[in-house]
Amino acid sequence: MKKVRVRFAPSPTGPLHLGSIRTALYNFLFAKKNNGKFILRIEDTDRYRSKSGAENYIIKSLKWCGLTVDEGPAMKGNYGPYRQSERYEIYKKYIKYLLANDLAYYAFEKKKNKRNYNRKKLDLNISNEKTFKKIINGIVFVIRFKIPKFFVLKIKDFLRGKIIMNFNSLDEKIIIKSDGTPTYHLANVIDDHLMKISHVIKGEEWLSSFPINICLYKSFYWITPIFLHLPLILNPLGQGKISKRKFLKFPIFPLGWKDKKTSQKYKGYREYGYFPEAFINMLVFLGWNPGGTKEILSLKNLISIFKIEDINISSAKFNLKKAEWFNCKYFQKKTYKEILFLLKKELKKRNIFYIKIKKICFLKIINFLIKKCSFINEIINQTIYLFKSPYLNEKLFFKTNLSKNNIKRFHSLIWIFLNEKKFNIIKTLIQKLDLYKIQKRYSIMQLLRISLVGSLKGLDLFFIISIIGKKESLKRIIKFINYCI
Repeated sequence: MKKVRVRFAPSPTGPLHLGSIRTALYNFLFAKKNNGKFILRIEDTDRYRSKSGAENYIIKSLKWCGLTVDEGPAMKGNYGPYRQSERYEIYKKYIKYLLANDLAYYAFEKKKNKRNYNRKKLDLNISNEKTFKKIINGIVFVIRFKIPKFFVLKIKDFLRGKIIMNFNSLDEKIIIKSDGTPTYHLANVIDDHLMKISHVIKGEEWLSSFPINICLYKSFYWITPIFLHLPLILNPLGQGKISKRKFLKFPIFPLGWKDKKTSQKYKGYREYGYFPEAFINMLVFLGWNPGGTKEILSLKNLISIFKIEDINISSAKFNLKKAEWFNCKYFQKKTYKEILFLLKKELKKRNIFYIKIKKICFLKIINFLIKKCSFINEIINQTIYLFKSPYLNEKLFFKTNLSKNNIKRFHSLIWIFLNEKKFNIIKTLIQKLDLYKIQKRYSIMQLLRISLVGSLKGLDLFFIISIIGKKESLKRIIKFINYCI
């Protein structure tokens, strides 16, 4: 095998979705498995659809996923520039070659980017003299690629094998737009050749452009790289592919994205609390399987076992529950220190200045909930009352309907807390007090839980008291009584 050089070439038209980042992942794994190079190229020839901040988003997403780039816009390389908008002078040389060898022609069209273009039918293959006059007179034109007159075109995809096409079925694509910029069809082929790309691994949606790519390679007498078109990722219902233009009820971006045009914000997997290693592990199985039953694989493991032969030809259906399962597995592998760090980080993000909880208490919380949670924010959501006073829910408190006598009895809890210093004695006294029902529906313990937690759910009541302390417990009980009066 010749030296492996692969590229991930997104357009900066918005955030990367699952299909795009999976393409990057497969390119990265194939390159690293074969001691090759993973190149990032920004295909920004579509100036009208390009969005501010998209390129930076792409770079940050790859970094978060652990997909280290060997060559690209942010680092030096021998085959740059790595933005197509900076390569226009390079393309001119090849445009001249195609025009001089009757492999491309000027087309003066009324409608821009007309589909299913047929040169013979529209009789636009005019003489050089007329063409020159039209250009001088400022008439808008595009340059189209002239399909070579092969009887049949034989092309090969690594996954799909040989594909035979009749040249009459191919459209003569625009390769230079009316504003003078190259289209994907031309720039893509020239860049892949000049950057010595050995394998082109991209999405199935580009299969329609595959024949034109091959025709361009043949026109320049260049050796074609090996092409592999990845299967689609379907939505959970299996109805249609996942697309960034169609925002679904589950995350489709690696990182969060704010649409500056609409000011709408979209959470990514990072913002939902997924670990990058869990995200990558989940993603790699959407279209690839090495066989066997082992599913938890680190990036290092994946590099060592990855084979493009193991990529499936059929589309993969996204499964949100499976994605959560992967995150749960990686969550349970985290050390106590790592989880503690993440807990404090999440609390800070929420502007919660947590009570100074002893490490041993934190450990108890983590040990109790780690098997029940898949995300760090789930631990906080289930124990938020440990870090801030609960919200008084009117509907819940309305049901208590405490009489003056009942309030008096519940008020006795305050004296228990004030007069007893030892927690064990406090616990015993409260349990004894709970023998007397202060109203038909609620016991002392239940009312105490409502006052401390804000609901009837939560961890062991005395464990909660031991964590938040006597002072905070008193504060919440008094708040509850005042609310009920």
